[in-house]
Amino acid sequence: MTLLEKIENKRKAGAAEARIMDFLEEKLPFSVAVYAKYLHAHAEREKETIHGLALKENGVIQGAIVRSGYTVYPVFDDEVKKFEKIASFFFKKNVTDARQFVFHGKAREVELLEHYAAEFGLQPVDHIVYDFMATADAPPARELYAGPPGLIVRQPGVSDIDRLFPLQAGYEQEEVLPKNGTFDPAVCRMITERLVKHERILIAELGGRIVGKINTNAVTPSWVQIGGVYVHPSYRQRGIATRMTAVFVQGLLGEGKRASLFVKKEKPAARNVYSKVGFRVAGDYRITYY
Repeated sequence: MTLLEKIENKRKAGAAEARIMDFLEEKLPFSVAVYAKYLHAHAEREKETIHGLALKENGVIQGAIVRSGYTVYPVFDDEVKKFEKIASFFFKKNVTDARQFVFHGKAREVELLEHYAAEFGLQPVDHIVYDFMATADAPPARELYAGPPGLIVRQPGVSDIDRLFPLQAGYEQEEVLPKNGTFDPAVCRMITERLVKHERILIAELGGRIVGKINTNAVTPSWVQIGGVYVHPSYRQRGIATRMTAVFVQGLLGEGKRASLFVKKEKPAARNVYSKVGFRVAGDYRITYY
């Protein structure tokens, strides 16, 4: 391949990437996580870390399968009838790593990708279904003051990492790990440091103890995906999660951003917290582990 051919192929790849990004932007807020990864990869010039395949009809993208590491995001139009073609091509191209994949996305889209994964002999080890919730409304004023007397909600600093780590560890073990998953303290420590240094995060402090946390896990110019909402078990049912979420969302809305999150269907208490703050269920979200 000549130098000119390499330059032309790179130009075409960049144009194709831009079209996929435009498509993902149209699918917000369900595509917040994958769109944010594209934005980050583009900004950091690390395009090799994310790969997208597009399904086009008459030059118009109708669907995409995006891979970032071992995480796979299917995103497509509701009326797509030819998803099989792109799914088959995706699994043939990624068959070596497929047994380590984690699928993220709208429940219907993930289930469809699971169907094609089964045709390649892949069976999931676990899956979790969530209520996907979103809000563009200011939280009720009273929720900004929820919680017990003396509760402080603030941004953490580097000096808080050691005290925040046990809370992040509890969150990962209770909310994140799939069946038979192994908790890795070293990785958890790295995540805690990254949250404090690079994500938007608030902590709840009571009596000098960090008892709750909330943070972003994906950010786009218009939407933010909230994650990591966790209150120590000994301090639950006291309005702490409500206060943290209300203050967090108010800050985001003040910057012109809307917020989304997903909550496990078997956790009505958590869903009730988000509903009080102004979130509404927009659909089902699914994470499937291989």
